[in-house]
Amino acid sequence: MVVNGKSAAAFGIAPGLVCVLLVASQAGCAGASSSVREAPATAGSQGVSSSKLQAVTVKRPVAPSAYRLPRRALRVSSSRQLLAALADRRRETIVLAPGRYDSSRPFFDRDGDRLYAAAPGKAVLEAGIVLGSNEGPAGASLRGLRFSVSVRAKTFDGAIVHVWGSATHAAVLDTWLNGHGVVDAGLVVRQPEGFVARRLVASSFRSYGVLVDPNQEDYRARAPYVLTDLDVSRVARPVPGSSDGTAEACLWLGSTGSVRRVRVRRCGVSGIWTGTANRRSRIEDASVDRTRVGLYIEHFTTGTTFRRLRIGPNVVKGVNAEWANHARGGKPASVDNVIENSYFATTVVGVYLDEGTTGTTIRRCKFVAQARAAIGDYKGLRNRYYDNDFRGIAAGAVPISYEYGGGR
Repeated sequence: MVVNGKSAAAFGIAPGLVCVLLVASQAGCAGASSSVREAPATAGSQGVSSSKLQAVTVKRPVAPSAYRLPRRALRVSSSRQLLAALADRRRETIVLAPGRYDSSRPFFDRDGDRLYAAAPGKAVLEAGIVLGSNEGPAGASLRGLRFSVSVRAKTFDGAIVHVWGSATHAAVLDTWLNGHGVVDAGLVVRQPEGFVARRLVASSFRSYGVLVDPNQEDYRARAPYVLTDLDVSRVARPVPGSSDGTAEACLWLGSTGSVRRVRVRRCGVSGIWTGTANRRSRIEDASVDRTRVGLYIEHFTTGTTFRRLRIGPNVVKGVNAEWANHARGGKPASVDNVIENSYFATTVVGVYLDEGTTGTTIRRCKFVAQARAAIGDYKGLRNRYYDNDFRGIAAGAVPISYEYGGGR
């Protein structure tokens, strides 16, 4: 099988798995010496030493937590009352009593209403909700709600929570999202300006757990989003990988923002995906396991720092930086990014920088159990890797490979 002019065998995996390692629509540390990749070279042509690193500690996400309710609020206890409160054209605080709330279609918060569960997790919504409209107040928010949605028709475009349009500076806090393997996505944010999500648990979706992406490559954020304390799991199609890389990502990041304390598991293609308009972001304390690719760096990810990643052990490739596809004007996916202070226990390659990857730095990272290479740098430009720990790679593997796919 050949994909984008490259053989599946070069990836070191069965041809049937190649579709999950390439995105079709966008398709431990060494000594003081530094390796700078300027032109193709053979493995071992640059002196590569290995340093002894301390264990990498990754902070775990905080679970949804208790909070104080606002003193003044409109209180509701039925689906009918909630629908009426959301439709009254007033921006207000609404507190939902314990119970179940349902609708034949998603709920709509067009007026910047702030919704709280009277007790965290005790107000269960069996339909999704849309925050925003073509025009209206900013600052809509959800807190302490538990969504359990098993009918796609009760969502907007397949997402339990959809943020768009007028909903700048929206927030989703202390919230649970369950799609029962039927719904496409837990949280989709198409309006990322000033968006905040904290202490979320999302599970059982077909395409995305949490997605923040304006779907505009020229988008520039004035108020970058903030995501902290996310626990995302079980994001896959019935046949894992059948999205051909266009989905099945637990966490999808397409704009400038800050991400801290993330745990993702059982993702059909990738644990974390970055691209679209991801510039100067910071992603820290992320634990990824049970997926084909831990971190997929796609078009376009620029000037972003990835710090304290812990990827594996049930991962084929820790990081994959997509190649400079001619269909994308020959522009590289990864430019001037930094991967540091991280731990990779992956089966084939730790970090793979595909053709055209430019100015990407790998430092103070520990590599364990890779069968082919800790780092693969195929036809990259000005990439740097130093102060990395290669002592734990498999016998026969190399610290640095300049072969396609990280070697054979």
